[in-house]
Amino acid sequence: MDNGFQFLDIILLAAVAGFIFLRLRSVLGRRMGHEQSPPEEQKQRSIKDDKSADNEDNVVTLDGKAKSPFESPFAGTELSRTLTQIRQIDKSFDQTTFASGAQAAYEAIVVAFARGDRSTLKELLADDVYENFETSIQDREDQEYNMSTDIVSIHSADIIDATLEHKEAEVTVKFDAEMISMTKDEDGVVVAGDPMPHRVQELWTFARNLKSRNPNWLLITTRSAN
Repeated sequence: MDNGFQFLDIILLAAVAGFIFLRLRSVLGRRMGHEQSPPEEQKQRSIKDDKSADNEDNVVTLDGKAKSPFESPFAGTELSRTLTQIRQIDKSFDQTTFASGAQAAYEAIVVAFARGDRSTLKELLADDVYENFETSIQDREDQEYNMSTDIVSIHSADIIDATLEHKEAEVTVKFDAEMISMTKDEDGVVVAGDPMPHRVQELWTFARNLKSRNPNWLLITTRSAN
């Protein structure tokens, strides 16, 4: 009977892991990226096509001007223009979906760093960032320290900046999170952090060559938002 329950537990854990993997793949590439749309989907519609029935279903006309019902909150800003330019090159780019995927990646990276999961970090970080993370992990292991990080909640994950030079795009997301993080020595004595939740506000920048066949957006910088 117990073996039956253990088998069900394995199936449930596999299903959860598969869901998380597919979510990251669909939003940020295999882990963090946007796959290009098929060429036929990237063709611009003509002005005549804008008068079609499909277009009428997706546009709200106010004061004689057509406006999208999904208009960006950044409309009219430099950030909005840059995000629009990114989407013109990468038709699969969507800022809301990107922010959601960036949040999933944030959680994965924070947990992977605490666990010393180098393989996960290697797929999500730019080379120089990975080297810094790996050095910290190695120092921790040399001292026989163990780190644990539990994310209590992520209050927000907002795109606050974006740049585009040629085909090189960078998007910065501000994370406002609450977590518990501690580092203990081999005897279990806390040497850093504490068991109480603390607020963390950080700016993470992700980058990608929009014309690259590699769909991954990689983390290139992290810094405090305070």
